[in-house]
Amino acid sequence: MFGVRELNIAIELWGVAFCAIGIGCVLLYARGDARYRSLLLAGFAAEIIASGGDAVAGMFRGQEGTFAQFAVYAGNYATFIGNFALVAVLTWYLCARIREVGGSACRSWALTVSVVAGIMCVLTLAGVFFSVDEGNLYRRSDWFWLSTAFVVIVDGVNAVLAVVNGRRLGARALACLLFYTVVPIIASIVQAFVYGLNFVIVAGVMGLIVVFFEMQQHTSRVLVARTEELVQSRVEVSESRIAVMVSQIQPHFLFNTLDTIYGLVDEDTEKAKEAISSFSRYLRANLDSLKHTSPVPIEREMEHVRTYLELERMSDEGRLDYELDIQATGFSVPALSVQTIVENAVKHGLSSQIEGGRVIVRTREQAREFTVAIIDDGVGFDAESGGSSDGVGLANTRSRLQAMCGGTLEVTSEPGVGTTVILHIPKSSGGSGK
Repeated sequence: MFGVRELNIAIELWGVAFCAIGIGCVLLYARGDARYRSLLLAGFAAEIIASGGDAVAGMFRGQEGTFAQFAVYAGNYATFIGNFALVAVLTWYLCARIREVGGSACRSWALTVSVVAGIMCVLTLAGVFFSVDEGNLYRRSDWFWLSTAFVVIVDGVNAVLAVVNGRRLGARALACLLFYTVVPIIASIVQAFVYGLNFVIVAGVMGLIVVFFEMQQHTSRVLVARTEELVQSRVEVSESRIAVMVSQIQPHFLFNTLDTIYGLVDEDTEKAKEAISSFSRYLRANLDSLKHTSPVPIEREMEHVRTYLELERMSDEGRLDYELDIQATGFSVPALSVQTIVENAVKHGLSSQIEGGRVIVRTREQAREFTVAIIDDGVGFDAESGGSSDGVGLANTRSRLQAMCGGTLEVTSEPGVGTTVILHIPKSSGGSGK
């Protein structure tokens, strides 16, 4: 005959099956924070112990024999201990979710619940909450109410914590978290007055399923937010690179070069063609720099510098003199880094001098690093008084050198003497191409 006892056993076995499926889903499909996944796995395991224990106790209840008596005792022990463990696990989960959104759920509350749950497990093993009579039947003791009170109090506090932090958690998360705190309270109260069906077990299974879906939704929202942040970060990096490139093409240089080419068209056609070709190479190199997210060979960078200086010398009618003293190669620098500093030297150091000036670019290999020195005999500045020739381009070069090569940028200057800028590229950074 299928009665209340058989119905209860069937419900509990279905609970075990649902929890086993839940463990499989967490292991196979759940994404996101490993902390939440571990807590959810622990919750499902605790519920399997509680549901399975009560089912075993129900199967052997009233039967004679040593094994049947052992099964009833062990099953009921497992039921109480599994329920206490589940309360502690779900408290840790709630507190973790609240802390994640900056809410007021202290770690000490979860620790307190865990300690008290451990004490309740010890009391269970001491036979405080139930006994088994001579007919191998389960009987509640006078202290059974304490086990119910523990669950109700903890879930009640958890519900309050969820409500207090509801705005931070969001409406959907709050509803889910309240479900797995309020429903067990109702089930525990009903269980205190009704004997036969284990409503606490049913509430536990339902709560875990809700927690699983809440975790999945939360993880999906986190992944979407991180994806959006990554896309925004890439956009900002792209915009920054474009800004760096644009900052290198100074308007005065463009206008002077075009004016020079315009004047050469009638005076010297061949030289005009050469200027157009150099200007084309210069623009192409600047545009190509947008493609480089890693350092470029120093040889390529120096060729770009040479093109720029030739165009400047052509525009300044011979006022600019330069020297490229390349004695070290086989290493890499950020694209446009040397060209930026050379252009800075021409614009800020030499252009204001009537007689023009000279720029020297030297590459050297040291024991632990490569160096690129850009030296000009321009107006200079007083570094001690706080003056500086660092423009936006030079500041960008400094940060890019550090980020891409682990290098540093050293600037020294003296008014009326000139400025020296040295790029230090450590060999340990991988900048060497050897």
